[in-house]
Amino acid sequence: MKKILWISAVTAALIFAGCSDQTKEDVTKAARSAGNDAAKAVETTKAKAGAAMEEAKQAAAEAVEKAKENAAAVEKAAKEKAAAAAETVEKKAAEVKAKMQEQPAKPAARTVAPTKEGAALYSKCAGCHGTDGKTKALGKSAVIAGQSSDELAKKLKEYRAGNRNVSGMGGLMKGQVGALKDPEIAALAEYISKLK
Repeated sequence: MKKILWISAVTAALIFAGCSDQTKEDVTKAARSAGNDAAKAVETTKAKAGAAMEEAKQAAAEAVEKAKENAAAVEKAAKEKAAAAAETVEKKAAEVKAKMQEQPAKPAARTVAPTKEGAALYSKCAGCHGTDGKTKALGKSAVIAGQSSDELAKKLKEYRAGNRNVSGMGGLMKGQVGALKDPEIAALAEYISKLK
């Protein structure tokens, strides 16, 4: 804008030097009009630029807000999918566990003589369960005398595997039966089942 005004002023000065008063007056009016027009054009341009800048700021703010909303929606969907997946895994695990518990225990091979071997193995059980198997171990467990040998063998194997923890006794029982082989568990279960 300054250049336009400067050029207008120089042009007017040159014209003034060699023209009549009427011409000088016309030139002055034309120069003023051009200057006014230039000033108006500059102001209009500034106004349009300001409006465009404001629109751009508003559009950027809207885009940021929309991006935040989209990110929140994606995060929510991911959490929901993760929760659904965890729930599915838990259901499947419960189903597998239930199926495993439903399967009857396979009868153990009886290669060890139940009475002699069973009595010898039971000697380390008698401290908690009593010599007759009718003592509640540490005041917590059920009486074991007279239970079926198949049921006892199943429970002993579960303790050995670390899958059973009745009354918090799982760790203690795992330590007691962890080294027993299936024939020994069968002999021990047979012996306990005959206790009356």
